[in-house]
Amino acid sequence: MATLPQRYATQPQFKPLRQLGPYQLDAVLGIGATAAVYRTRRSNGQVLALKVLHQEAMNDAPVRSAFQREARLLLKLRHPGIITALESGQFDGRFYLALALVDGPTLDEFLGQTKKVGEQVTIDVGVQVAAALHYLHEQNVVHRDIKPANILLQNQRRAILFDFGAALDRNTEQAIPGEVFGTPAFLAPEQARGDAQIDGRADIYALGITLYRMVTGRKPFYGSRLEVLEAQILTPPPRPSSFCYVSPELEAAILRALAKDPAQRFQSGAEMAAALEVARRAEPPPELPRRLLGWLRGG
Repeated sequence: MATLPQRYATQPQFKPLRQLGPYQLDAVLGIGATAAVYRTRRSNGQVLALKVLHQEAMNDAPVRSAFQREARLLLKLRHPGIITALESGQFDGRFYLALALVDGPTLDEFLGQTKKVGEQVTIDVGVQVAAALHYLHEQNVVHRDIKPANILLQNQRRAILFDFGAALDRNTEQAIPGEVFGTPAFLAPEQARGDAQIDGRADIYALGITLYRMVTGRKPFYGSRLEVLEAQILTPPPRPSSFCYVSPELEAAILRALAKDPAQRFQSGAEMAAALEVARRAEPPPELPRRLLGWLRGG
């Protein structure tokens, strides 16, 4: 069983906890600069994941504030495509966040093994993530870091968003002008510029790049951080079909999501999901098998 991936650098001075309040900590799933994630059991036997702030980080007010902010945000979100937060609090002077434990790798880990997947799998993931984004944006929240590493594949059937550390709750806060949040290779132009006005269409752009990566095996832009940020702002992406066969319908959906002007993108997750469903119904050439058809479908 796994939840948040073990993607953090190992902390040489890290000493794992064995118990925190009513939680028995069975295994370390991931270690970060500010927190560790454990596989844990409640006293009633329920198995879940527990994110615990490091002792040293407890003395850093901005880090404490960011941890509590992410917990508050996740606790008010309820959608099958978003990681479920169960409770948060403090035991023995340590802040924690309890999360549902998810079986399966991240999309990034999966793509590391297969490089790219067929159109139907790409569409399945795209429809599911777009639906989660539609719900998220209706709550006036922007994730700001949509990418394969932040999408879990539960039992290789359901795509689940997690890692809301960069999320923007537009009900209570605004983006800080000039600050760039997120991963350059997946940033919308307005994020790459550090614009003060960021909304859900930035997540639509990032999902477009994620689907581009899934279907072609590569991202649109490569280079240094600065070069990639400049390309996100100024350079039209190469058409996916320039690297491999991509149906016109799926290519059109991806390129619309990647419009530099937010007004030219899909205006909601539901709108993007509908376009992907049209692409799903497109007939592939006879020589192209429907690889992995039904993968990620739970009925």
